Amino acid sequence: MSSPAAARTMYAPSHFAAADPVAIVRKYPFAHLITATGEETYATPTPIFFETDDTVTTLVGHMTRINPQAQTLQTGQKVLAVFPGPHTYISASWYKSLLTVPTWDYVSAQIRGRLEIIDDDEGQIKVLRRVAQVLERDNEHPWTLEQAPPGKVQQLLPRIRSFRITVERIEGVTKLNQSHPPSDRMLIIQQLLARQDSDSREIARLMAHLPST
Repeated sequence: MSSPAAARTMYAPSHFAAADPVAIVRKYPFAHLITATGEETYATPTPIFFETDDTVTTLVGHMTRINPQAQTLQTGQKVLAVFPGPHTYISASWYKSLLTVPTWDYVSAQIRGRLEIIDDDEGQIKVLRRVAQVLERDNEHPWTLEQAPPGKVQQLLPRIRSFRITVERIEGVTKLNQSHPPSDRMLIIQQLLARQDSDSREIARLMAHLPST
């Protein structure tokens, strides 16, 4: 579903373009939903998921109804969802073979599409079920809506606004020092693993899986 290079709207040079942007969306679902109404542009961080496990054509999510952006959402509205993955600073002092300047390595994906507002109770409950299904699936005893305190879900429904996104374009980027020789990448991996933050360690793991040539 990604577009050819000439039609890209996400900046991703060919050697950094993600081979599987769908995988980025699935792994890093905490997105920024971006819309524009009149002269205002809105962005809200919120988890957004593919509607089912076997589709990449629609996604669902929700946000609190008192959010000013939620009040502007309309069916048919254009939307951009940005899915930022791990990112980290790369010091120029780590290079030995190809000396250059510092950079920033990162993984990210973007989805452009059209909104469909889900305001009915049954539809919103389906969205909440999907959220719980995805986020709880790795737990030994997954939490479900049925475990919520009595009446809590019904109290919640009027306070949220759910939506569906019909996907028109998916693009992604994985900037992992692919333009540097493997010997330099190994040095970068060692430096990143010495850091304590999870983003640096995840970038190191992804870099380690790059082809050696």
